[in-house]
Amino acid sequence: MSKRVITAMLILLICLVAGSAGIIRLIAKPVAQKQPVSGTSRRAQAHQVVLKPHHASKIPTTPSSVTSHVIYSKALQQNWHYRVYLPKNYARLKTDGQHFASIYMLHGLYGDETNLTTQAHSKQVLDQLVNSQHLPVVVIFPDGSNSFYLDTETQKMASAIMTELIPKMTTTYQLAGAKHRAVGGISMGGYGAANLTFRHPNAFHTAALISPAVWQQVPQTVQANTQISAFKHNGAFSQALYDQNQPTRYLGTYLKKGRQPAAFYIESTSQDTTVPIAAVNQFTNALKRQHIPVTYQIDHFGNHNWTYWNHALPLAYRFIFQHLKN
Repeated sequence: MSKRVITAMLILLICLVAGSAGIIRLIAKPVAQKQPVSGTSRRAQAHQVVLKPHHASKIPTTPSSVTSHVIYSKALQQNWHYRVYLPKNYARLKTDGQHFASIYMLHGLYGDETNLTTQAHSKQVLDQLVNSQHLPVVVIFPDGSNSFYLDTETQKMASAIMTELIPKMTTTYQLAGAKHRAVGGISMGGYGAANLTFRHPNAFHTAALISPAVWQQVPQTVQANTQISAFKHNGAFSQALYDQNQPTRYLGTYLKKGRQPAAFYIESTSQDTTVPIAAVNQFTNALKRQHIPVTYQIDHFGNHNWTYWNHALPLAYRFIFQHLKN
């Protein structure tokens, strides 16, 4: 075999070996890895996918509702009834982390927790305001019996509301704090709303009083009624006890301790034969002298009844919504 042939064979062998090595290197070369985003590891990336947050939009839409409930009150030593208005899509909003503004609405004398949702058109009005104001609000209607929402010798209603009801409702319905909390009421409930606001500075952002029972002289029919424990000492009516519990007596302490006075809405009619308009004027003027913001509406029709209150309540609810929203 000539030297030329041998040389050609060696060159061919070298080329074959080099080509094989190149192919091996090409096969063995690792595939380029995508770098983790923002410095997170592949394990962290996988973790993020696994723990993808639940979207509340998956919860079906629901209409608003008014339902009845019972809790046990240590202060009252009895089962305690209340109703609650929940806005549309409440469950979806709650799951999505919404903390709701709240209103505590107090009924009048001889009433119960059902009055403001049966004899008054609260649900219809609230539905309209939730839609127009784009503010989902939860409304609590407690049974205040005939307590005037006070702590009396036989019933600790104020304590039950402030130390039991409000904390329980706040937890149960995921409510926001005092800056997003209002209180309102009609007749005895208006009196109670004022008293609770003034005795508990910073507990309520807004208060709405319809035909508030802020008498200077309590009517004989109320004094003599054995079903009413408020303003009684040893079972007998006490004018001194009534005077001591006048809401305006607590204005000084309220203004001293309060960070910012609640905005008040007060509405009554000059035709009211149960709570004279003069008494409401006197109460309202006392607030104005202390520079408490008051919107006062005096009507000249109706009386101390549901026909009139169904006219006044929508205006009171609207006032509350506007202030809670702002």
